[in-house]
Amino acid sequence: MIAVNWYGPYSSIDAANKAAKADFTKGLYMASGVCRYQRKPSLQYIGIAKTNISQRLDTKHHGKLGLITKRLNIWLGEIATSEPGGRKLKVTPATLDYAEWLHARLLKIPLNEKKTKTLPSIGVTVLNRWFCKDYKTPRQRRPHADWPDLLDFPHYELPAWIVFFGSRQHTYLAPKYGLDDDA
Repeated sequence: MIAVNWYGPYSSIDAANKAAKADFTKGLYMASGVCRYQRKPSLQYIGIAKTNISQRLDTKHHGKLGLITKRLNIWLGEIATSEPGGRKLKVTPATLDYAEWLHARLLKIPLNEKKTKTLPSIGVTVLNRWFCKDYKTPRQRRPHADWPDLLDFPHYELPAWIVFFGSRQHTYLAPKYGLDDDA
C-alpha cells in the first residue's frame, strides 16, 4: 500500500521547480494539460526523481514537459508511507517506482513510454490524496476527472481496480471518527 500526497497545481515548470527546490527532495510529479492536436486537458506525464525533483522539472531534461503546450498543471507528489522491508532490488525506492508504474500503466498516460508495457511483479495499491500549495489544506475534488483516488493491482490474476470516490461517503471529523453524537 502506497499513499501519495499530491501538492499543487503549479501552472508553470518554473513555479513547480521553485516549490520543489524549497520543499522536496525525492518524489513524483504529474503533468496535465493540452498537447498539440488535442482539445481537452488530460493527464500527460508522470515522472519520478529519486534524489532531487527540481532537476527533473525542466523542458531540457527529457522534453516531455515541453510537449504540453496549453493549460499546463504540475502536481508534486510525496510518498506518505514507508518503504517495504527486505532487500533493496533497485536504487530507486520501491514506493516511487510502483506508484509511477501503476499510474503510467493503468491510466495509459500518453507521454510515458516506460512502465506501460508490463505490470509490477507484486501486488500494489496506490492511494492518491490532493492538497493545496500550502501543504496542509486538503482539496475537496480531484484535480482531473481521469485521475483516480485509488489504483489497486492485486496481481493474483484478479482484476485491477481504478476507483473514484464519489459523493456517497461519510466524513467523520476528528476527534469523533465515526462515534455517535450521543456517546
